[in-house]
Amino acid sequence: MAKHPKPKPGPKLPEDEIARAVERLREIVAASQDALLTEGPVHPDHELLGLCAEALHWRRHGGATHEARMAEQHRLLDRDHRKGTLEWTEAEYNRAFGRALEVELDYDKRMRRVLFEARKLPAKTAAGIYAKALIVRSTKTGSMLLAMSLADDLIALPQLRTSLWPAPDA
Repeated sequence: MAKHPKPKPGPKLPEDEIARAVERLREIVAASQDALLTEGPVHPDHELLGLCAEALHWRRHGGATHEARMAEQHRLLDRDHRKGTLEWTEAEYNRAFGRALEVELDYDKRMRRVLFEARKLPAKTAAGIYAKALIVRSTKTGSMLLAMSLADDLIALPQLRTSLWPAPDA
């Protein structure tokens, strides 16, 4: 039986692009929260956008922690390699990086908890679809369940269907 090749991730999304998207999603959510108080118009996806902004926030922090931990590990391993000796025992190595790994895993756990809630909410607007797609694209695994939710939203969005297949003239 032939193995299916693993899909290769696309180019990494620039952190400044993600930061701008998070900021914009938070602005929309804040405007919707203000509108809830004043009975003004509320963005249809305000709950989803808030969850997506939070998930992206935790993903960014987890990614930064991971990169810092990996850079320090590589630095120490390169140092030991150049010396031709391994100065760290496995226990010392685990103690040194255990806390950073715990923090990284905590960020990941927080993001997953938010993603679990976000996938339950259908995207009703292009902003909601963009927010879900941004999360799917920014995660290593593509967050399979959120990707399925995104696909369902794309299929169910009437504006998208109308733009693809305009109603025939009567």
